[in-house]
Amino acid sequence: MANEITQISPEGLEIANMYLMYGNIAAVSQQLQISEYEVTQYLGRREVKKYIDTAYLDAGYRNRSNIASVMDEIIASKLEEAQESEVYTKKDLPDLMMMAHKMRMDELKALESLEKVTIKNQLNMQINDGAGGFAAAGGANYSKLMDAILNPDED
Repeated sequence: MANEITQISPEGLEIANMYLMYGNIAAVSQQLQISEYEVTQYLGRREVKKYIDTAYLDAGYRNRSNIASVMDEIIASKLEEAQESEVYTKKDLPDLMMMAHKMRMDELKALESLEKVTIKNQLNMQINDGAGGFAAAGGANYSKLMDAILNPDED
């Protein structure tokens, strides 16, 4: 997924970066001197959303590798503390392990949902060339009509 290139317009990129900087639509609108509606329209585009999500998830402690390393450190310190003191609750470590597991499962589920592609608009066109029974029912005329519609330059 990191190797994918997202095509984004320069305007969309500017609005996305400003949104990442200021965190709200009103501030972006004021800074760029455009309407909040226009900012909202750009932020609603698939490629802009993907860019913002990617930038947000790659920054700071939200970054999945940073989260994993912090969780590993916490679990390691809890284990060390338990071994040194020989006193720990039965709930601490399992809770941390369950939390780490749940976070990993949520991450995998989110990645899986990002990979699913849905077709929002689809155009289906059937072209009949006059064969297969149209000839008897005026198929030749239908074929000529379709040729005229699909190839107007050939007249």
